[in-house]
Amino acid sequence: MHILYVPEQQGQWDKGGFFLRALVWVLRRVLPQGSPDYHRRAQEVAYWLVEVDDDGWAEREIGFNAQHRPILFAPTDRNMGMWTDSDRVFSLKEFEPQNEYPFAATWNALYEQTL
Repeated sequence: MHILYVPEQQGQWDKGGFFLRALVWVLRRVLPQGSPDYHRRAQEVAYWLVEVDDDGWAEREIGFNAQHRPILFAPTDRNMGMWTDSDRVFSLKEFEPQNEYPFAATWNALYEQTL
């Protein structure tokens, strides 16, 4: 497993053309159905740490705010996630590795709070 730093790209969607903005609008309407907590808090995410397997598929994710506090995580019973519920395959060369971050301990602690 690898932990990748993925900067939030939400502001970049606004710079796209009409079709990209329309796609984002549709996705924002669909995403809350699978991840209700993401609907309320996704605007606050500054960056993601995404755990990916050797093939680049997202296994788990944690969204952090600008103060480096975890505010979203998935997958859970309640949230399918953004990256874990997508067909995105991450290239290990494209993103900054964060393998020293205690990802599993942080994700597990967040999950225990939901039990």
